[in-house]
This record gives sequence, structure tokens and C-alpha cells, in this order.
Amino acid sequence: MRISGISTASLTLGLTLGCAQEAEMADIEAAPDTHPEEAAVVAVVEQLFEAMRTGDGEMAAAVFHPDARLGRATEEGISFSPVDGFVRMIGSPRDEVYDEPIWDWVVNVDGRLAQMWTKYAFYRDDVFSHCGTDAFELYKSDAGWQVTQLVDTSRREDCWHPPGREP
Repeated sequence: MRISGISTASLTLGLTLGCAQEAEMADIEAAPDTHPEEAAVVAVVEQLFEAMRTGDGEMAAAVFHPDARLGRATEEGISFSPVDGFVRMIGSPRDEVYDEPIWDWVVNVDGRLAQMWTKYAFYRDDVFSHCGTDAFELYKSDAGWQVTQLVDTSRREDCWHPPGREP
């Protein structure tokens, strides 16, 4: 009979713990997935790509912190440069539309620091050029979120494409 009492106690304890874990998991699942600043961070990044599409150098310059830098991570290493050349390129007259859709991003925010990691594909007009990952670091100044660093990867093989633009 003692074995039966232990079994009943174990079963009761197991059910109680199981119910508590389920309630705890429900609380976790009900918690918001996004930080309240996520939309503002994404909006700054999307502003940069709108500037690229429209050829607006001033709009592009507005998203960058004065000390911002760009980086490219390759198999050979990583290189950095100031953003001014990139901003000039965006604002230079051209016949092609530079379109860099982004998707599947992840945003992390802690105080005045944010990171955004996203897939991208780059098109000249509607012609696919390359794909990769953009990794943004942003700082929230008194004027709002500013990109302090953008590092990307770039490749032409084993690429992904944005939803609705698969080849």
C-alpha cells in the first residue's frame, strides 16, 4: 500500500508541477515579442532603403550618426569605410533604381543601443544583383535613432529572395 501512496503522491505532485509549468509557459507566450522601440528602429533602417530607391542623398545622410561607418564582411576579412561615399553614391543621379528589400529581421534594444539583423536582396531596377545579411547598430540620440554602423555580407550564389520576388 505504501507504494501506492507514493505513486499517488508522485502523480499529484507531477500534475501540480505540470499545470504550473503550463501556466508559466502561457505567461511567456502572452508576453509581447517586440520592444516598444522596435518600430522606430525599423523605420530608420527602412528610411535608408527608401533613400536608395529614390536617389535621395539627404534622406540617407539623415539616418547616420556623424561618426558612422560601413563594413563588408567577406571570407578574406572585414573592411570599414566612412559613410560619406555611400551617401554620395545614393544621391548621385542615375538611370537605374537601386532597390534593396529587407525581411526576416531581428531587432534587439537595450536603452539607447539597438541592433537590427536582416536578410536583403539587391536589385538594379528589377534585375537581381546579390544578396546577404545587413547588420545595423543604432544609437538613440536626443534627435532619435541613428545608424552608427552597418556591416553586410554579399554573395551571388545560394541567395534568398524576398517574398514575392523569387526567381
